[in-house]
Amino acid sequence: MIIKKLKDKLLEKRYRVILVMAFLLLMGVAAIISRKSEMELRSLPFSPGDFKEIALTFDDGPDPRATPKILDMLDKEGAKATFFVVGKMVEKYPELLERIWKEGHDVGNHTYNHPDLTKLSKKDILEELDKTRILIKKITGKDTYLFRPPGGRYDNRVIVTTTLTGYKMILWTDYPGDYGCPSSKVIYQRTVSKAEDEGIILLHNGLDATLEALPKIISELKKGKYRFVTISELMEEIREKESVYFEKFEREQKARPLPLEMAVTE
Repeated sequence: MIIKKLKDKLLEKRYRVILVMAFLLLMGVAAIISRKSEMELRSLPFSPGDFKEIALTFDDGPDPRATPKILDMLDKEGAKATFFVVGKMVEKYPELLERIWKEGHDVGNHTYNHPDLTKLSKKDILEELDKTRILIKKITGKDTYLFRPPGGRYDNRVIVTTTLTGYKMILWTDYPGDYGCPSSKVIYQRTVSKAEDEGIILLHNGLDATLEALPKIISELKKGKYRFVTISELMEEIREKESVYFEKFEREQKARPLPLEMAVTE
């Protein structure tokens, strides 16, 4: 009986030793694999942290001719964008705004009638924005306070009126002048030459040359290690650097204002 107990204890010790050795062996293999993976990552031309971020934005629309084509291109390239929509166009084509939202893109407010906000009273400024904001919320469920003034036209009254009511004005750092430009090559060259980390590209819905240039723009920026983000994502990333960000806006706004005509046909 005693001998049997001793044998059982010896077997138990052996099993323990075997288990410990097996565990150490597994840990060693895991360490080797981890080290190999680390070396392989270091051998890559860039790491995930090397990517720059940029936001594609589209003004006017939604437009039944151009918007679906833009969405198809973005889907093919796996890129996200932000659409600043006009309220009266949303009323006509709510299904397009719904598609924009369902496909993971961001939505901003571009007023209801596309007016020059600097020519309006405080009451009318808010009416233009609130009417479109309510439409956007009704269709998407999102209550967005991001807006872009038509033509990039704003003054102190526009800034104070919108800021006090919670709206956030979004301008741009990269505008290739696609409105009124018939050359897709020029639009492409201007866009990629001005691209910068944490930048915002302004393009328009409804323009043939823009539609032709868009795939080339996305492809070239991808080669330059740019990752496409929405405005909401970009604002979250730069929250701590907001003052620097708005200095970029101010630099851009030294240029002449944009035309007030919409790029899309009503």
